[in-house]
Amino acid sequence: MKDERILELNEAGLLAEVVGYETDEVAAQALGSDVRTVRGSRFLDFTSGIAVHACGHGHEEIVAAVQDQASRIQHTSDVMRHAPQLELAQFLRELLADRIVGELPTIQFMNSGSESIDTAAKLALKATGRSKFIAFQGAFHGRTLFATALSCSNTAHWAAYEPFIDGIRDRILRAPAPRCRNCVTGASPDCVANEIGSLLEAHKGEVGAIFFEAQQGEGGYFPFPEHASRKIRELAQKHNVLLIADEIQSGFGRTGRWFAFDHLGVQPDIVVFGKSVGGGLPLAGIAASQKLMAKWQPGEHGTTFGGNPIACAAGLAALTIIKRDDLVERAAVLGERVKARLCKLVGSLGVHDVRGNGLMIGIELRDPAGNPDYAKVTAVKLGCRERGMLVLTCGAHIGDPAVDNSTLRLLPPLNVRDTELDRGLSILEEALRAWRGEVVRV
Repeated sequence: MKDERILELNEAGLLAEVVGYETDEVAAQALGSDVRTVRGSRFLDFTSGIAVHACGHGHEEIVAAVQDQASRIQHTSDVMRHAPQLELAQFLRELLADRIVGELPTIQFMNSGSESIDTAAKLALKATGRSKFIAFQGAFHGRTLFATALSCSNTAHWAAYEPFIDGIRDRILRAPAPRCRNCVTGASPDCVANEIGSLLEAHKGEVGAIFFEAQQGEGGYFPFPEHASRKIRELAQKHNVLLIADEIQSGFGRTGRWFAFDHLGVQPDIVVFGKSVGGGLPLAGIAASQKLMAKWQPGEHGTTFGGNPIACAAGLAALTIIKRDDLVERAAVLGERVKARLCKLVGSLGVHDVRGNGLMIGIELRDPAGNPDYAKVTAVKLGCRERGMLVLTCGAHIGDPAVDNSTLRLLPPLNVRDTELDRGLSILEEALRAWRGEVVRV
């Protein structure tokens, strides 16, 4: 189809706007960190498809794996297993063997992170026989109704559904956000752990699991405090509560470790994974010990497309590249370089904080009065786009929906070139310096 016709279709209102597209551009071709559009624009992509393309766009080995698998078998559902599914499960078993509670990690593949959060919750309900969960302020766990109820970050994600999800939220106990460095809620590491302890005591025998992000994503890129996480692990064990790590955005090297919880020295009972595990194709799932997974009976959960042969082939290729090319270690090194450069701006240009691990970095902006500066964050994001770079925002200033999204987030591929990384940081600095308080046009 000709470019002119594609642009006409783009103006025809064919796609629902509820997802909130970042631009009006139409992607035409992408390779590595470079994205080109039908209109002829070119962008340095520091979003990676929201942390999906760990190996960059169009990696030749992932493309070859997709093409080869497509010529063999494209779909089986639960009629029978297939080779890419088994090979990827074996890779994940070896990767997680010493990282989760119990022996012989077992994998359940699904389509998306949100769906996998539901899967983890259903397993916890079945395994424990309990009916309540604990989640954190600032958390984001997905877009299904349960994952929406579990979340408490950007107000737009859940406010419209309050009349319905309030019934679900009656079963979800909320702990203070783990934001100890630049505390919004007053939650120190001891405060967070103590609140968890109080909730477990007050609802003794009712809580089945605690959901946590070792580095909050949509909530503002706050790493979880190590001290608090270890206390919470002890409390969960004491009360026979499952600890569920949401690694959908942060997993597979994004934070400079294979998993973000590796920074904390804790072992979760269930790991929820997604995004980069599929090498650019829809793939996600959960991992838990064989003993825990055996609490389920066949038919109590399922999926039509989860663990699709082509997605698994792409995922296996991507994880093989990450391991072979030492991209986890590279992300750690580059992350320190990014923070060293950007931390020099703290206290100027509205930069209040630079935080995160690896190549999952957040830059929080505040105005002279110390309030989260949504206007400048939006302007800087647009300024980066005008200069040829794509970035995203995140962040929940709990209690005030007007200042959601007060943090810029950087998510370049783990194999981003040094020159591209430096160029991206220069573009960001230019955009920070350029804004003088003009009206922001979104």
